[in-house]
Amino acid sequence: MCPVQFMDQFIRHHISLILSVVLLLVSTEVFSADVGPEDLMGEDRVEFDRFRQLFQNGTPDEFFPFARDYEKHLRDKGYMMLYYKLLNNEGFFALRHNMIFRAMEIAKRLDRELRNDGASQFYYLASGLLGDVYSASHDRIKAEKYFTQALQEVGDNDPKFTMRTYHSLAELFCLKDSRKALEWLQQAQRIATEKSDTEYLSLSLAITSYVYFMEGNRTDFYPAFEEYQKLRSQNIPGFNHRYDKILDVAKLAFDGHLQEARRVLGDKRTTYVDSSFVSICLYEMAHDIEGGFKAIKRYQLENDSIYSMMQSANFDQMVAESAISKSREEADQSKSLVDKLAMWIVVLIVVFLIVYFMGRRRLWLKIKSQNRELKAALAKAEESDLMKTAFIRTMSHEIRTPLNAVSGFSQVLCSSLFQLSDEEKRNLQQRISSNVGQIVTIVNEVLELSKSENAERVAEADKSNINCNEFARSVVNEFKGKQNTGVEIQFTSCVDDDYQLRTNAYRLKSALSHLIDNAVKFTEAGRIEVRCEETDNEFRFIVTDTGVGIKEEDRERIFETFHKADDFKTGIGLGLPISRRLLHSLGGEVTLDTTYNSGARFVITLPISCGG
Repeated sequence: MCPVQFMDQFIRHHISLILSVVLLLVSTEVFSADVGPEDLMGEDRVEFDRFRQLFQNGTPDEFFPFARDYEKHLRDKGYMMLYYKLLNNEGFFALRHNMIFRAMEIAKRLDRELRNDGASQFYYLASGLLGDVYSASHDRIKAEKYFTQALQEVGDNDPKFTMRTYHSLAELFCLKDSRKALEWLQQAQRIATEKSDTEYLSLSLAITSYVYFMEGNRTDFYPAFEEYQKLRSQNIPGFNHRYDKILDVAKLAFDGHLQEARRVLGDKRTTYVDSSFVSICLYEMAHDIEGGFKAIKRYQLENDSIYSMMQSANFDQMVAESAISKSREEADQSKSLVDKLAMWIVVLIVVFLIVYFMGRRRLWLKIKSQNRELKAALAKAEESDLMKTAFIRTMSHEIRTPLNAVSGFSQVLCSSLFQLSDEEKRNLQQRISSNVGQIVTIVNEVLELSKSENAERVAEADKSNINCNEFARSVVNEFKGKQNTGVEIQFTSCVDDDYQLRTNAYRLKSALSHLIDNAVKFTEAGRIEVRCEETDNEFRFIVTDTGVGIKEEDRERIFETFHKADDFKTGIGLGLPISRRLLHSLGGEVTLDTTYNSGARFVITLPISCGG
């Protein structure tokens, strides 16, 4: 795992999540004629205090059942503002316990109920929760989108929520774009000053000083730190001391007392923000590049399993919830079939681990070969780590789903408790074969991606003359019968039947097949057309469909590895990247025709080496 990405993720995840949970819980401003916590009395107050106690100190097994019953009670009594906020807190509780999948489901439920109830003044709660879910999932783009949407929806109705959201955005971008982070912190500080809110004002000043320290800005750090110190010295109730120690370390470092700063940082008796990253910054200030890299390596070894364990726990929960109603009967009949399936599973696991560790080894060698200066090494790591996270998330889902199906069908097929007809047995065998085929396809795509990454330009000796119309027609025929009902697949051509092109038929067929497969997958009705045409200096294969099309914001990302425009469709997001790399090896290109709006249209262009 890349060291800088670990630090970036750790800071964003832990700081923003803790602040989000604490600050949202204490945010109780009433902006409608509704019941708030301060209005509760008697049994209602006892129940609310019990919710707060479990929220802060309870286990998931204690908290979730009570929360659901209490939320139903609030909704039945018509305490809607309190109901929405406590449902929101349920999502934050799930995030605090690394239950991202459950938090996402709660956020979707909250958004759905708000819109069904027409409670537009509370839309910001769902948007803010979605922002924190994507922040915890390390998806900065979507997190920023939902945080920004929440700020637009809340307006001036809830200043505490607004300041919390500005802080979340600042923490999200404190390493990626410090200028943007400082702008958000200025907004939060302005509101905190107007509202005389010591807690948020102290946090705004502290995070501002911290950002200046991270970017090595000594000039702006001192005024911000002095303002923070002045507020701290007043001992005003509500002051947030979370950044005290780390800012004291920063002050010592900027004053030139690096040894004393390291000593204070090494004192484990008090809590502080990410000490490992600050330690690396101290090495940088001392121009100790070797020491900095050693600190990064230690940090990596200590924290490498945190996020993979979190993702694994959420995937396990998702699989458990989706499979809870399936039969768990075990059977020993048809031992040969079971042994074969077990062998396939072992082979798939081995292949997955080989691909995974090859990717990690390649990433490490790439980093090792880069410039040894710390800032350059930190900048290089971000994109590759995001790809690894997408790889784990996508592969875990796409492989486990058919494996569960194979397990369930094989148990039914082998069980003596079920009296199956020959037709039913054949049907189950076909389903098992189909799911095994799906797994093999996924593994083949991963292997094909690995090969395409190293694909060089095809040598002239590996090319041959192909009949363009005959070639395209044969590829199209392979997909006939696989499309959805009501979809027509057709082939047209603007060249003569004897027209030939010199290229590598295998790579061209693979690239064209991926495009047609995408069209089949995303077209529910209408037609899919494959067309051949020639221009003055190039030959084109054009695949057009009347499917869902490509959203404007996805047009630049669809050729990225593991990017999926629709998470609910099968596949792992490799078809288009593989196609592009294969065509580059042929001296060609594949592009999206953005002028076509009735679905999607992809254009393969190849140089004309031999035409007839």
